[in-house]
Amino acid sequence: MKRQMLLSKIQQKQLTYTEVGKAVGVSRQMISYIVNCRCNPSWKLQRRLEQFFGIPASELLAESEQR
Repeated sequence: MKRQMLLSKIQQKQLTYTEVGKAVGVSRQMISYIVNCRCNPSWKLQRRLEQFFGIPASELLAESEQR
C-alpha cells in the first residue's frame, strides 16, 4: 500500500524526500516510511504536512492499494 496523494504531490512539486523532510522537520527516511504506510505521522507532523502541501491530512494521507 502507498499514500498515493502524498506521493503525487511530492512528484508534482518535483521534490525529493529529503527536501520534504527538511521542510516539515523530519528525516528523508520518515517521509519514505509515511509514503509507504510503514508508519503513521504524529498529529503535529500531519499538521505540518497539511500546511506544506495545502491539502487536508485526511486526503493527503489516505492509503490506497498499490497497482
